[in-house]
Amino acid sequence: MASTNNPAAHTTTTVVNGSTENLNGPVPGSSANEAPIRSYKTAWMYLFDWYPSHYSTQEKKMLRKLDAFLLTFCSIAFFLKWLDSSNINNAYVSGMKEDLKLNGNQYSLFGTFYNVGYLICQIPSMMILSRPKLAPYFLPTMEVLWSILTFAQSRLDSAQTIYGTRFLLGVLETPVASGSLYIMSSWYRPEELFKRAGVWYISNNLAVMFGGYLQAAAYTNLDGVGGMQGWRWLFIIDGCISLPLAIAGYFMFPGLPASKKPWWLTEEQHLLARRRMRDAGVQESKNLSWKLIKRVFSTWHFYLAVLCYTFFLSSSYPTGQMALWLKYEAAHGGHKWTVPQINTIPTAVSAVSVVVTILATSLCMVYPLWTVMTVVQGCTLFSIVVLLVWNVPIGLHFTAYFMLGFTAAVTPILIPWVNIIMKDDAEARAFTTGAMLTVGWGIYSFYPIAVFPVLEAPRWKKGYAVEVVFVSMVYILFMLGQYLQRRDDKKAAANVMVVDEEKLGDESTHKEIKS
Repeated sequence: MASTNNPAAHTTTTVVNGSTENLNGPVPGSSANEAPIRSYKTAWMYLFDWYPSHYSTQEKKMLRKLDAFLLTFCSIAFFLKWLDSSNINNAYVSGMKEDLKLNGNQYSLFGTFYNVGYLICQIPSMMILSRPKLAPYFLPTMEVLWSILTFAQSRLDSAQTIYGTRFLLGVLETPVASGSLYIMSSWYRPEELFKRAGVWYISNNLAVMFGGYLQAAAYTNLDGVGGMQGWRWLFIIDGCISLPLAIAGYFMFPGLPASKKPWWLTEEQHLLARRRMRDAGVQESKNLSWKLIKRVFSTWHFYLAVLCYTFFLSSSYPTGQMALWLKYEAAHGGHKWTVPQINTIPTAVSAVSVVVTILATSLCMVYPLWTVMTVVQGCTLFSIVVLLVWNVPIGLHFTAYFMLGFTAAVTPILIPWVNIIMKDDAEARAFTTGAMLTVGWGIYSFYPIAVFPVLEAPRWKKGYAVEVVFVSMVYILFMLGQYLQRRDDKKAAANVMVVDEEKLGDESTHKEIKS
């Protein structure tokens, strides 16, 4: 797809799959550009202003529909992904280990096989999702297949069957995370994106919390029912929740703005949605070609984004390991925590994540990104240092684990930011965000085995020392990206001024000749 400007007619046309569409027409343009200037002292009052008063009535209606359908489905899809991911951990500490006679590093290999399937198909999935004709159907179909395979997990009988199932689930999950944010950044303007990315992202924390309570209920009430252990019932319940919600995706998920108009938008609203993104500098999809490779690898965005996300993902590993510490303390530390308590206490980490993520992503819209990231990474670093020291009061130990919930705020800041700074190239944006997760999860697949072996749990001396370096690198790279983007913005602004001055000079010369 390509955009062409006709200065004489002052119109913009977009070529999609061989047909030409006029994005101007009679529909009014976006009123988002008319935002009032607010001081930092009063900006906090507008943290939760989702539909600003300066937006037109039509634009507010269109945004509400996007939130009701697009944001809701993406959040549901992400919720289901993390519900299953957290339930394999809950099942492990709730009888799976003993029933299937699992030992050693097999627990870590569950995640490794899942991640291998994920990283192999991540970039191809993103390229498919960048195609307007395929986008509306691709994500819902993968969700339906995911749900069916979730049922199959209730019949697992060995480590080998777990490995194969987790690999396939990793393949099916590929378009959910990076794909959701890619699609959202194609419909929401930069000033609208972070808040919604925060809401989208907390669905995974809610899934972790819900999964803990669900496993506790299954262990207590269903263990032995029908001749099955409680942890097997967990996957059956998970599948019953997932399948109908996945099918709903065929009616809720719109694909890309350049895709066929979704049934829940009017023609005028669909045109407005596309035009407002064009006005914000967000380019729609073009035809794929090998030139994409050159565009991706010839800029700093790709390298910095991939490195930053890779360091972040690895640094987030301790966040989900509180249950192992509780189980160890219950067995060796004299604390009498029950299995349901071991499943439910770590949900407090997710509760912290929900609050911090909503607050941090809302702050991103009124304060500089670097200030929010400084607080988030500072709190994370404090927690890691406490766990590295280890011999601290148990209250501080709990505090450290709970504060690891701050890491949840990084993804809905980092990935939307990458989408925004690469908004002028839809294919490069899709490739880069896919590569971020491919490389990040590729390293993460082997990272726990090398740095956090289960046999050393829960006190990983080497692991927490490495974490200090990784958390610091995330912050350093993000700050470097902020500097490079400001530099590029200044260059672009200077080039625009030069072009404008040349145009004025040409017009003046033309008038002199004419006179």
